[in-house]
Amino acid sequence: MKSPRALAGQAGDGGGGLAADRQQAERGDHTAGPGDRSGHTQVAVEGEDEAGRVGRAVDRAGDGTRVRSVVRTATGIEVAHEQILRSLPDGGILVEEVAIVPESLTDLPRVGTVLEVVPGLEALEWFGGGPHETYPDRRRAGLVGRWRSTVTEQTVPYIRPQENGGHADVRWLELREEDGRGLRIRLDRPRQLSVTHHRAAALAAATHDEELTPSPETIIHLDAAHRGLGTASCGPDTLAEYLVGPGTYRWWWTLEPLAPPESR
Repeated sequence: MKSPRALAGQAGDGGGGLAADRQQAERGDHTAGPGDRSGHTQVAVEGEDEAGRVGRAVDRAGDGTRVRSVVRTATGIEVAHEQILRSLPDGGILVEEVAIVPESLTDLPRVGTVLEVVPGLEALEWFGGGPHETYPDRRRAGLVGRWRSTVTEQTVPYIRPQENGGHADVRWLELREEDGRGLRIRLDRPRQLSVTHHRAAALAAATHDEELTPSPETIIHLDAAHRGLGTASCGPDTLAEYLVGPGTYRWWWTLEPLAPPESR
């Protein structure tokens, strides 16, 4: 097994935040991948044209490192975010997160963490809703189970690019290279999750599926809360119980290295 730093890079610079359809995400700068390979973690604040961090403080929190930051949207709305990162005995890290969404943000597509993983980890396995895409208000046709696929196969080619490929009620996921090395992410409770080769900004910018070019990296959304489908652009809007609004959101997850099967 590799060290937490080799697995997750500069963990103190990591990110979790708000995300939504048809908007742009700000790229962060810490790594996530097996061994000593590098990738990216994103802080996404969507629902505004652009957003950025305006403050960050790092200190100790018991046996962990606490990162406090503020993300400001293009219209000046501020979202407070806190992470506490702790090393695990198996070489992984535990990340505890809190995001405080102000009263002025009344209808968000999602609240959660966005990770970018280095190229090459194409084999995907998860325990949760599947095998096709499922969402908080569209999941009865899916079955909760252990599913195997690839990252490429998660994309649903809607003619007008949009949020796609998500899975409800996910407990954990694994990504592996051809040699079996990889990573495992465990969630604090069943959550909405997606794993694709398309960033939210790319989906927002495209008007037709032919305009999309898959990224070699893998983009993972771990959602503490995810809005139901529909925007009332055609037909009724999402039911009130599936809306995501202001409040304090708490979630935690772990990132663990996976060795090739024969080396375990």
